[in-house]
Amino acid sequence: GGNILVNIFSGPAVNAARGVAVQLNGAVQGFVTNFMTAVNPQITKSYAAGDKEYMFSLIRKSSRMSFYLLFLIALPIIFNADYLLGIWLKEVPAHSSSFVILFLIFALSESMSNPMITAMLATGNIRNYQLVVGGIQLLNIPVSYVLLKLGAVPEVTVIVAIVISQICLFARLAMLSEATGFPVLKFLEDV
Repeated sequence: GGNILVNIFSGPAVNAARGVAVQLNGAVQGFVTNFMTAVNPQITKSYAAGDKEYMFSLIRKSSRMSFYLLFLIALPIIFNADYLLGIWLKEVPAHSSSFVILFLIFALSESMSNPMITAMLATGNIRNYQLVVGGIQLLNIPVSYVLLKLGAVPEVTVIVAIVISQICLFARLAMLSEATGFPVLKFLEDV
């Protein structure tokens, strides 16, 4: 939806800048995905075995580690986005570096949620979870549309996604707490 909105309001050149940022973000997120591939079965297994304390510990630790791993990769890119894009592309589209930075911040935000998603899937009670979190995520399109219609910069589509990601993080925490007794305050303290 964000690509369509950016294309409608800002044209294909800015949409190309967004595409470059999405491509770079995908490469960086691959590292966290590989890390979570090792952790996900342990979260599911500990839930199935009834070892909730171990599962809670895994969620906290893997959320923190996912964030740190991504942060170590993202930080140099954030501070050198213009330079790196100049090396990578002959002609750097306008808005590219700001899209890259915002997508990396979005990825950092999402990285903390991945272990909670795995835990919710392990419970098998995913209908309400998907309705709530998916419904919140769908707000990205209408909110971005309204802001773009009011004259906001094209990057607002990613800024809205970051804000919604944080709202979804708290929705996930609440739903995981309800489903498993997950200690939300301990997560907020540790992560």
